[in-house]
Amino acid sequence: MGTTNTHQQIAQEIAALREVAVISHMRPDGDAVGSTLGLGLALQSLGKRIHLWNADGAAPTRFDFLPGAHLITAPPADWPAHVQALICVDCGEPKRLGDSGRHLIDTAPLSINIDHHETNTLYADLNLVDGTAAACACVLMPLLDALKVDLSRPVADSLYAAVSTDTGSFQYSSTTPDVMRLAARLMGTGIDVGDINRRLYQEQPLSSFILQREVLSNMVVDCQGQVVHFSITQARKQELHLGLEDTKDLVDIIRVLRGAKIAAIFEEVDDGLIRISLRSKVPDVRVNDIASQFGGGGHPMAAGIRVRGSLQDVRSAVLQAIDAALASLP
Repeated sequence: MGTTNTHQQIAQEIAALREVAVISHMRPDGDAVGSTLGLGLALQSLGKRIHLWNADGAAPTRFDFLPGAHLITAPPADWPAHVQALICVDCGEPKRLGDSGRHLIDTAPLSINIDHHETNTLYADLNLVDGTAAACACVLMPLLDALKVDLSRPVADSLYAAVSTDTGSFQYSSTTPDVMRLAARLMGTGIDVGDINRRLYQEQPLSSFILQREVLSNMVVDCQGQVVHFSITQARKQELHLGLEDTKDLVDIIRVLRGAKIAAIFEEVDDGLIRISLRSKVPDVRVNDIASQFGGGGHPMAAGIRVRGSLQDVRSAVLQAIDAALASLP
């Protein structure tokens, strides 16, 4: 495990670079995409040549409206000799970069890890990690200041989308006064907040409604209403003609159930691989601690797991861990 560095130390290293790549985790969310674009476009404004990568090959279509989203492409198989550094954003551990990303971080001449996950493993040569920050974009902002970046609207658009999505549109407990001050600063650049919010939260494809119907018809409520969960197989997703993006935010559909303390989604991604999304609505139950029992991680209130096994067995094991966590409450 590496050590932590300051914003000034990271800024000094980045300032000396001519060509860099920025990458984030698989199945990127708004913070991953927004942080990738915000940092990438900011570095481009400083005259640096940039490459924006993601193992999924592109940004999810719901973020197509963000400036520069088309620049996000699949990472190369081997490290390009002319690129001087790989900057990983919003990624707590190398395996979340995908197989190609993990290979590249091992071969890059310089790796930099910028993140806000409490469980970050400090895996890079340089690490800028604040586990208390509401979003990776919140960690990036002081770095951009240290680099003397002039905040343009494209950069501000991306960072605002990152902060908004990772705070649940400023609804989660992570929404501190500092977060609101950052949002106000970004708004001060002239970004169209109404348009950004409309595109993020008020435009969904028909497939999303089909899936919401599936979730609401088949969700399970356990533990006297304290736990709500939903499971979906690969075969069922194919029957409903659902793609990778359609299942991204399933847990948000059920987490709003009144009385529920924990929400969980169990999704069969491919043969033998199960993806679990966990959300807690009470600070006393830290779902990242539950996730860590199965090789996962994340935040106290939002965490994830990717593990191989049968859907039934994995679900049973995770639900038992949830039950134990709830039973330990005072």
